[in-house]
Amino acid sequence: MKAMTLNQIELLGKRSLKSLVAPLSWGWAETRKSWHPASNNDGQVQILAYHRIVADIEQAERNSIYGLVVSAKTFARHLELVRESYEFVTIDQALAIVRGEQRIGRAAALVTMDDGYQDVYDYAWPVLKQMGVPAIVYVPTALIGTTQLLDHDRLFWLVLKALEGGLDLREPIEAAGLSPERAARLCATRDAARVTDQLNYQPLAVRQPILESLEAALALGPTDYPSHYRLLDWAMIREMVDGGIAFGAHSDRHLILTLESEVSAEREIRRSKRVLEEQLNCPIRHFAYPNGYYNEAIRQMVEQAGFVSATTTERALAKCGDAPFALGRISLCEESTRGISGRFSEAVARLRLTV
Repeated sequence: MKAMTLNQIELLGKRSLKSLVAPLSWGWAETRKSWHPASNNDGQVQILAYHRIVADIEQAERNSIYGLVVSAKTFARHLELVRESYEFVTIDQALAIVRGEQRIGRAAALVTMDDGYQDVYDYAWPVLKQMGVPAIVYVPTALIGTTQLLDHDRLFWLVLKALEGGLDLREPIEAAGLSPERAARLCATRDAARVTDQLNYQPLAVRQPILESLEAALALGPTDYPSHYRLLDWAMIREMVDGGIAFGAHSDRHLILTLESEVSAEREIRRSKRVLEEQLNCPIRHFAYPNGYYNEAIRQMVEQAGFVSATTTERALAKCGDAPFALGRISLCEESTRGISGRFSEAVARLRLTV
C-alpha cells in the first residue's frame, strides 16, 4: 500500500472534521432556521468568491493551486443550494442593500470571481447564463488580452517543475539576490503550494528576480506554461458585459498592495480603473483587493480613485451598515465542499455556505 503524504493526511483530517461537524451543524441550523433566512436576514448579503471554474478538476488540482479551482458541476451545485434560500443580486443591488437603500424581503447572495481567468468565459458564464445568476468579475487590467500570466500561477508551475525534477530551489532563489538564510526559510518545505505562497507574498522587486531566476534554472520561457492559466481577452469581456456580467478592477498587475510603496499602490488602483473604463466605455465602480490584503491607506486610495465598494477575503456576511470598502466574502473551491470520501458533500456544502 502506497504511503500517504503529509498533505494527504492533512486533507483527510480536514475532510473528516467537516464530515463530522456538518450534519450536527445542519441539524442545529434547521431547528434555528438559519439556512432559511428569508424571514429574518433581510439586509444581509452573502458574497461568494471564486477564481477558476474548470471542466477537469483532477487535472486542474494537479497543475494549479488547488484552492483556486472548482469544477463547473460543483459550481452549479453551489448556486442551486444558495438559490434555495437566497435571492441572487447584482453588485449594485448588493451595495444598495448594505447602504440601507434597498430591501428585497429576504437574504441576498452575490457571485464574485477574481483574477479574470479564461475559464470564467469557458465554463462559469454558461452556468450563470443557464441559471440566470448575475455576477461580477474582478480583473488585473495589465494582463488582460496579453500572453502574460499571474505571478502566483507562474511561481506554482516553476516550483512544481523544480520539485519534480529534483532541483534545489534555494540555488536559483539565492541567485536572485536573497541571502542563503532567507532562501532556506522560503523553501523550508517541499510542498509546491506552500513554497508558492511564501514566494508570492513578497514585494514585486523581490518576486520578479525570483521568477526570472527560476525560469532560467529550468530553461522555461513564456510559452512553456500550461494554457489553462490564460486570462480573458477584451473581446470575451465585452461579450460578457453585453450578456449582463459586471466587471470590476483587481489592480493593474495583481500586486499585493500592502507590500508595495504608496506611490506604486495608488498607480495600480487608478490605472486599473482608467483602463477598464477606456476598454468598456462605462463607469467602473467596484474593486477587489488582490489576495484580500488592504489597510487604511489602501482603502482610502480606492475610495479617492472613485470606486464605491471593495471586497476582501475576510469570511463574513455583508450586512446593512457595513463599510462598503471592506466587504467580506465566502471563498470557495472544490475542496471546500468535499466530504470524507473526497467527493462533493451537500451537508458540508450547506455548512460552508452558511456564515
